[in-house]
Amino acid sequence: MLTKEDLNSPAHLKYEEVGVTIDREHRDWGGAREFPSLREAVHAAMTEEAPAGRHAVVRAASGHVLEPDHLEEIWASVQGP
Repeated sequence: MLTKEDLNSPAHLKYEEVGVTIDREHRDWGGAREFPSLREAVHAAMTEEAPAGRHAVVRAASGHVLEPDHLEEIWASVQGP
């Protein structure tokens, strides 16, 4: 579960191949881009065009990983009405 602190803590963004089963406990975050805050990482994930055949995944400072469906929920919640 995300914490309020996660929103303002560093986060990592990476693009993974769509349709490939990932071992979530041993996911490789090498090459992931670091952002100063989860808000910024989610913004990038939702506004940048993903490489062909890939989708964005974000890891919060707490270790919680946001998959594409969760990214859309978080994005909508930080946008406001």
